[in-house]
Amino acid sequence: MILTIDIGNTTTNFGAFEGKKLKAQFTMATHATRTPDEVTLQVEALARAHRLTLQKAESIILCSVVPRMSSTLIQALQSVGTNSIQVVGQDLQVPLVNRYTYPEQVGQDRLVGAYAAWKLFQRDCIVADFGTAITIDVVTKSGEYLGGVIAPGLELSLEALASRTALLPKVDLRIPPEVLGKDTANSIRSGILYGCVALCEGLISKLKSKYTHNAVVIATGGTGKLIASLTPAIDEVRPHLVLEGLYELLQTPSTQPVPHRPRKKK
Repeated sequence: MILTIDIGNTTTNFGAFEGKKLKAQFTMATHATRTPDEVTLQVEALARAHRLTLQKAESIILCSVVPRMSSTLIQALQSVGTNSIQVVGQDLQVPLVNRYTYPEQVGQDRLVGAYAAWKLFQRDCIVADFGTAITIDVVTKSGEYLGGVIAPGLELSLEALASRTALLPKVDLRIPPEVLGKDTANSIRSGILYGCVALCEGLISKLKSKYTHNAVVIATGGTGKLIASLTPAIDEVRPHLVLEGLYELLQTPSTQPVPHRPRKKK
């Protein structure tokens, strides 16, 4: 068994692979203030619920955007006697040519997702990840990560409306009966959901026209499937793309850093 872990701002996702198959997937809330003992108890309970023995993991690979949670989770896993844990960005690198102006600023989850898409489709890809933040990234067929865009995620937008306005309530996220809201709750749902769809369609169109004309567009993240159901701009839905990318990294013969090579000025 290979255990893959993606620590996000809101949730921490675990994937257990047997061969290339994702045998089990489970999630817990990301709380960086929890102690290693508290996290140990929760992870062990989740593993038992999925009939997994953590100590049997041949390899464990982790990527994170919450450094404090990384440290806590690593301590928790070590306390139950797991094998060594490899951290993306420290122990191994994503083998894409990183075209970011400041390569170290790119979240490792974004690079891993781009790498997974590139490995899966072997062509130009646009990866739209719908998590706490929405990220839309571009990776070319030749293995170049060109960069991307970042926008607030759906839940974050809902929370902002509820907390920063006097009369607007916090509503659950679901598709409204029609685009034109006839009450406050459905007006909010329509604005958030169809606003996100319009944002994604516009950005995907611009990215394709400038960088990757024939790119396949892959949606992932917690609300990726929901957004994909509302627009033809998304070609594929891979809910566990980052976990798949982490697995692929362990299968890659060399995951040494790929140097940043700025483009020559024309």
